[in-house]
Amino acid sequence: MSYRLFIFDLDGTLVDTSPGIMKTVRHVEQVMGVEPIPDSDLRKFIGPPLEDSFLRYHHATPEQAKEMVACYREQYGTIGVGEAAVYPGVLELLALIQRTPGACAAVATLKHHTMAEKSLGRFDLARWFDAIAAGTDERPSKADLIRQVMGELHWTDPATAVMIGDSRYDGEGALEAGVAFVPLTYGFGFSEPGSLEGLPTVFTAEKPEDLVRFVKESLG
Repeated sequence: MSYRLFIFDLDGTLVDTSPGIMKTVRHVEQVMGVEPIPDSDLRKFIGPPLEDSFLRYHHATPEQAKEMVACYREQYGTIGVGEAAVYPGVLELLALIQRTPGACAAVATLKHHTMAEKSLGRFDLARWFDAIAAGTDERPSKADLIRQVMGELHWTDPATAVMIGDSRYDGEGALEAGVAFVPLTYGFGFSEPGSLEGLPTVFTAEKPEDLVRFVKESLG
């Protein structure tokens, strides 16, 4: 299939933000005086909305979770963003999309827009994208964000659009929005056996080089 709109998740897809995310969560635990969670749960913070993760893994009350999110956002810019790194091949494939007539690249991330801007700005990535949709205090779904970038780009053919990401949020959002899905198993959301079950996929990237190949083949 020939795709022309490539919609990327951010954390675990374009940028390996895991060290900074985990370091900031540990800081929140220390500041808020809550029991540290196991490292195996800490890795699960990469991708999902922060509030959901604090509720699930720290067993926080809704009020506590909101306070923990506020603490996280306050500290991420100084603690977390500097720990990130762009995945190999990302700049190559973004440059390829940009110079291909009729092709577009977009970002759809559940990461709050204040933190997404910091992550994209850290590596000057925003210049490669024709549309960027990120999380807000209203907490849009991944499908909402996919529809948002398609609307901004006046993209009327979902059959030529593909969502690329490393979590079920990405896959379920793609399914709901009616676009194709490419999971990245080198990220963090599909590390467990059976985690892709029920998600229709058109390709699976097991390493960054696979994603570069997929984009090249899609563009012909």
